[in-house]
Amino acid sequence: MRVAVASCLVALVVLTGADAGAAPVQGATPAAAPFAEAWARVPATLAGRAARNIVVFGAGQDFCGAAATDSCFNTALNCCNNLLASWDGAEEAVHGAFIQDDKGVWIKDLVTRAHANASGVSYTIRPDAFWYWGGKRIPVTYRDFVYTLRQLDDPKNDIASRAGYANLDPSRFAHRGTRQVTFFWKTTACTADYPCSPYANWQRLFSSLYPSFALTGLDFDTIWLRCICGSDGKPVSDGPFYLANYTPGQGTTLKRNPYYFRKARLSEIDLEFNFDPNTEAEAMRTGAVDAISPRSFGDFLRPLKSAPGVTFQVVPGYTFEHLAFREGDAKAAASVTRGSSNALLRARWMRQAIALGIDRRSIIGAVYGPLAADMRPLDNAIFFSTEAPYRPDFGRWSFNPGKALAILRAHCTGGPRTPSPGNDKIWHCAGLPAIFRWVWSAGSADRTAIEQLVKGELKSIGIALTERPLPPSVVFSSLGIPSGDFDIASFSWITSGDPGDFSEIYRCQGNNNYTGYCSHAVDSLLQAASRELDPAKRRSLFRRADALMAADLPVMPLFAKPTLLIHKSKLLGMRPNPGTGGPFWNVQDWHWKS
Repeated sequence: MRVAVASCLVALVVLTGADAGAAPVQGATPAAAPFAEAWARVPATLAGRAARNIVVFGAGQDFCGAAATDSCFNTALNCCNNLLASWDGAEEAVHGAFIQDDKGVWIKDLVTRAHANASGVSYTIRPDAFWYWGGKRIPVTYRDFVYTLRQLDDPKNDIASRAGYANLDPSRFAHRGTRQVTFFWKTTACTADYPCSPYANWQRLFSSLYPSFALTGLDFDTIWLRCICGSDGKPVSDGPFYLANYTPGQGTTLKRNPYYFRKARLSEIDLEFNFDPNTEAEAMRTGAVDAISPRSFGDFLRPLKSAPGVTFQVVPGYTFEHLAFREGDAKAAASVTRGSSNALLRARWMRQAIALGIDRRSIIGAVYGPLAADMRPLDNAIFFSTEAPYRPDFGRWSFNPGKALAILRAHCTGGPRTPSPGNDKIWHCAGLPAIFRWVWSAGSADRTAIEQLVKGELKSIGIALTERPLPPSVVFSSLGIPSGDFDIASFSWITSGDPGDFSEIYRCQGNNNYTGYCSHAVDSLLQAASRELDPAKRRSLFRRADALMAADLPVMPLFAKPTLLIHKSKLLGMRPNPGTGGPFWNVQDWHWKS
């Protein structure tokens, strides 16, 4: 979903990470037609595809979770709040009030007017905003806004993030006809999870709407298992395309929605899954696909940078690549049911020693090589370096193995005296060995390279890693990182660029807090910032929160991952987006050069 999580998301941020099809459970909607049938009709040549207004997009790995009940396309849920599910169907089919453009600005999408004040937030829906449901044209109405809010607000639903929605009272709203609705901020039953205050980043609310009429009576946690469809299994969409089919391990087909107010210029987009980044790049070079947006970088992309007839676009992204430290069995998000294997990570000094033992500049060089250009480590856990309020608060933890050893010597015994690649000694602290499980997506070449590099660096100072790569379909499912079953996790959050996107990650028991980090001082600042409508005061509050977290080290920022879009030069209208929308935020504008 556009986050956003999100992105696309109903959630604030989205995670970045195939299974066989599963029979629908009660309340779920059935799977759509197989991808292979549509793929067989797609022309094999660029000229043939251009003549029929079809684009083939190399979509990378499959995204669907390992659990049979994972609602793969309902990206509001903890099970499925990941980037690829958004890009491969939800971003194009599920739109809402606003959409974020490639400059980070929220622009009106399905509304003509919207405003927020101390009382609440109001929307006027476009008169030409309609849903497509199996060929039927149905108006977008206030009922869809109400349904969306109530489902995201319901504590029984396994929502990835309720930020902003939790501030609204789902029982209090006013509507004028079917195309205007006003919601009011909560004033009673106030809690940390359901605050009574305005929400500063209100424009990201309702960026994904759910069709109230098509989902009546269904369990929100089990809708959209293998499709974006109504109770009858037929596709539903209020965006420029609808999801015509999805086949696990193969791909998705998107068809033009004839009722979207800005008719898409393409008739069809086929997103083909490919688990190997090298094969994906080769498909781009040979013309088997028309566009790719690789999540992995490396030398295999270099030939494309100078390839004739290929456009190579790179922009700084709002992707927070980092390491997360699970603090023992500390209480965390509702999805977290497990603790770390080593309680030493509850000690701030241990997290500091690990951070000092990691050379982030070397990581950037190993992952991006010549494509790294002037990339530098990210030294802030809330702001990106391209944003004005950014300060290098985490710079104090830049690579310094000697200082790391000094910290370890003060608390532990049995480790090395000096850093050495050949070291085989391991520190023991309070009776526990400095051995930690490192979790990452086995489908990510970048994170595999990061783990290998860090493993050697930490070994040289007496800290050992136990490798635990998880399949792409598991790592961000209810069985992976969201369960808290890790010591150190390497992954990224895709944000909209707004600092409020991080609130649920860092606040005590926030919906995206998988580490168990809890600082009441940080909580107070985050809560104050989330309701502060004055931009300058809001920035100051977030700055203060980051300064505190830089001392606590609940996470270690690595770098802001750049956004890459590579496409055939004859395919026009494609503009990379640094946020969760990625290349698909303006998919209705894509077209072949005539």
